[in-house]
Amino acid sequence: MTRKRCEEDEHMIAEVRKATTKSTHIYICDCRPALNAQANKAKGKGYEVPEFYENIELSFGNIANIHEIRASSTRLRELVTAPNIEETKWLSNLEATKWLHHVQTVLQEAVKVASIIHNKKSSVVVHCSDGWDRTSQITSLSMLLLDPYYRTLQGFEVLIEKEWISMGHQFQARCCHGTQDITTDYSPIFMQFLDCVWQVMQHSPYVFQFNKYLLTFVAQHLYSCLYGTFLSNNDKERRQSEIRSKTQSIWSHVNSHTTEFLNPLFREKCGVLLPSISMRNIRLWRTTGWHSIPSTGTRTRYLSGSWSWFTCEIRSSRIVMSCRNQKFQPATKIVSMEHHSIAQTSRVS
Repeated sequence: MTRKRCEEDEHMIAEVRKATTKSTHIYICDCRPALNAQANKAKGKGYEVPEFYENIELSFGNIANIHEIRASSTRLRELVTAPNIEETKWLSNLEATKWLHHVQTVLQEAVKVASIIHNKKSSVVVHCSDGWDRTSQITSLSMLLLDPYYRTLQGFEVLIEKEWISMGHQFQARCCHGTQDITTDYSPIFMQFLDCVWQVMQHSPYVFQFNKYLLTFVAQHLYSCLYGTFLSNNDKERRQSEIRSKTQSIWSHVNSHTTEFLNPLFREKCGVLLPSISMRNIRLWRTTGWHSIPSTGTRTRYLSGSWSWFTCEIRSSRIVMSCRNQKFQPATKIVSMEHHSIAQTSRVS
């Protein structure tokens, strides 16, 4: 097995350590299972060798890859949409999907990262194979736990724009936008992140300025393609397709109907969250609308250019829209806030 060195990585870690004034250690969180990292090493990739770095501690997060998450979500979708199921087998069938286990694993790693930063005052370097799936999950969730700003309505918008959209999470590939067949790149990674946020809200319902309906609204329109926020795979593709000028941002609707998304029980004064991630506290998020999330095989044509039908109903805001046998035309006027205005908002913590 090769033990290649990377001078650029070693220099970067050294600079991160210099910038950390309250600790001499750097923690490296490799989100992958150790076996997967070893397999990538055999392909010429790999992970950090602690002997080549000064004062680092390497750990593996054991978070499943996109293929395992795709298979797990498919089993869960089939379970919750099944017309008939024996009540006595519901819990065992739910456990067999492994979805709650995967959610727990992501949350455990996020809490671990937040705990290191808060309690040990150390910097943490987070990475996985590519950096736009599991990495985005852990960095965004740990920020949500550490900084109450990201638990506000505006802060949560900034968090998604910063850690997911600007960082290059491949929404088109992971959601299979504009295609009829499920590809091997499909995986509900962002849906899993929203599920994790919902779990934290269940644990601490008073520390979020936004309510659970915001998560449901974002989850629904992740696949509806009614807004341009989650279209394309990266900023380059969005610029080339002129997404920002030709479509409406989902945050335009949210910020124009803030009362629909605010939590009346919100308590402003609350610092770091380090919730207990026991399996007994992990619950199934039933309001995600698993019936509208793609499964394996040929998918429904509701994401293709020509819609045979589409009905989107948002009861709380009394918006009902129907499209019958017509070409979908995305909105071209921004109501209140364009995409880039969110992305330009900065937060120094």
